Amino acid sequence: MQNLSSVLVIYNPNAMRGKIDQFLPKIKKRLSLRYSTVDLMTSMSQDGAEELAYKHAGKYDIIVSCGGDGTLHQVINGVVKSGENPIIGVLPFGTCNDVAHTLGIKFDLDLALDAILRLNTTKYDIMFDGIDYVTYAIATGYLTKVSFQTNNVTKKRLGRLAYVISGLKSMFKFKSLPISIKLKDETIHDKFVFLMVFNSNYIGGFNLDPSEKMDNGSYKLIAIKRGKGLKCYFDLIKLFLRGVKAVRKSKNVIIRDLSDFVIDNHANECFTVDGEKSNFLRQRFVVNKTVTLIKN
Repeated sequence: MQNLSSVLVIYNPNAMRGKIDQFLPKIKKRLSLRYSTVDLMTSMSQDGAEELAYKHAGKYDIIVSCGGDGTLHQVINGVVKSGENPIIGVLPFGTCNDVAHTLGIKFDLDLALDAILRLNTTKYDIMFDGIDYVTYAIATGYLTKVSFQTNNVTKKRLGRLAYVISGLKSMFKFKSLPISIKLKDETIHDKFVFLMVFNSNYIGGFNLDPSEKMDNGSYKLIAIKRGKGLKCYFDLIKLFLRGVKAVRKSKNVIIRDLSDFVIDNHANECFTVDGEKSNFLRQRFVVNKTVTLIKN
């Protein structure tokens, strides 16, 4: 068991549907069973978690993100940009918690704290876009706007169901998006209804690729072409209900492993980066960093 003594918990005030303050004493008490220093800080501004992680990464052995995937994205960015290398833990109390789900962290406070106390760790690859680090996914096309179009009040009230309701409102509203992906020895160009590059078993709470390794130096591309009729719609259903393996043989679906690539966004369509809105016309992404995360 590693001899680590200090923990900083950076928490989103909206975690646990806005009730996180009620559980802070319990979090501190449980973690104090093993760690001699346990501090808790709240991220009050939009980029507050990143700022806190950047400022304090060198002062603690473990930095814990308490919130959703957005909070974890900020914590990882703050840690990596600081040049320090603390272990990163997750208390998963956002809406989907895809990275925590991939790590096997339970969505129960006591069980999630148990994982931080056990301190089993794993390596996890992240991508750099020239400014920020991508924790687990970039995406565009059908349904991808749901993550940032659903307001916080609705998410607090309904949790993941809020995303489902937003998704139902956009049923069959397909756009044909001309996009190019330039690899080292290949250029993929077509019109897509859905495109995603990810490093997570879970996306939006759905288990897309249970066999995917998080530390193999690459992210996975899955892109679904417009095609004829409703073929793309059925491929999307199969992807989210049965995973990547269900669409591998579809002529409508492109799957690749990527480590260094350029996206030309000819459609000027917005992307999501770890669930947050992003706009770019051309962007290079490189898998070039590995962080240490606590797993179950």
